[in-house]
Amino acid sequence: MADSQSVIRAKIIASAQKAIAEHGVSNTTLQIIAEGAGISKGSLYYYFKTKDSILYSVVDEDFRISRRIMQQYRAGELDKKQLQAAIIAGLKERLEKKSKNRLHLYLAHEAMLGNEELMVSYKAKYADWVNDIAEGFSIAFDVPNYSGTRLLAFFFICTMDGWCMQDLLEISTVPKKDAVRIMTAIFGDENKAKIMKSLMDAQ
Repeated sequence: MADSQSVIRAKIIASAQKAIAEHGVSNTTLQIIAEGAGISKGSLYYYFKTKDSILYSVVDEDFRISRRIMQQYRAGELDKKQLQAAIIAGLKERLEKKSKNRLHLYLAHEAMLGNEELMVSYKAKYADWVNDIAEGFSIAFDVPNYSGTRLLAFFFICTMDGWCMQDLLEISTVPKKDAVRIMTAIFGDENKAKIMKSLMDAQ
């Protein structure tokens, strides 16, 4: 029986991940990706028009952490405490994926150089991140999901992006373990959580 479109798409993304690991971004070609997925290059174009669109999907698969967490909460699979723990785990997971963070920065750079398809994708992705993280903060810290919560979510994303960039550049002004400990304390320590709540309550 022939594979479904979703299965073939998953094979393409998996092939791209393997190719990038073996050949690097610049030496990964559509032909290599197609061969790894077991399809023709012509068939590949049915699913992805460019190499960058495949690479973006590779990054997107791993950067849906906040969306997955909120979907689990809405489905009743997580309570408030578990949501807080999942946010912390998602933070650590994002920091540990150096290869994906490197690819993310490469694609963001391509978007800034004029790749319109990537620019549109990144605008939508950052909007989703702000929405999901703001909702998570709202629940975790028991505050309304409004402009102040969204602003804090925006600052949080900026911090994560900068943190990942410095980690890739091997800048260790502050040890990663200390930074993770502080972020963990914000969610796990009641007094620090109250400070976060007061920040989000401030207009």
